[in-house]
Amino acid sequence: MVSLQWNLVCTSEWKVHIAKFSLLVGTIFGYLVLGVLADWFGRHLVLIISVFFTLVFGMTVAFSVDVTMFSTLRFFEGFFLAGIALSLYVLSKY
Repeated sequence: MVSLQWNLVCTSEWKVHIAKFSLLVGTIFGYLVLGVLADWFGRHLVLIISVFFTLVFGMTVAFSVDVTMFSTLRFFEGFFLAGIALSLYVLSKY
């Protein structure tokens, strides 16, 4: 069980909430940054880059060795998921 392997019981229980929250924070920052980049460089380029990095970070999250690595990778996964959602939403209107 992951919570026992990473010692996420008792006094370290709060780290679980941080790990869950990191995806949301990454998504918020992703919308802010990738929205501007999509305006400058084009939605297709941002979509391709976002799909690639979502795949990379999504695969590496499975090999996390501790909760800090897990949270960081989930942040970047959320960051690039925002780029996918933003680009596909705008591209679907045309």
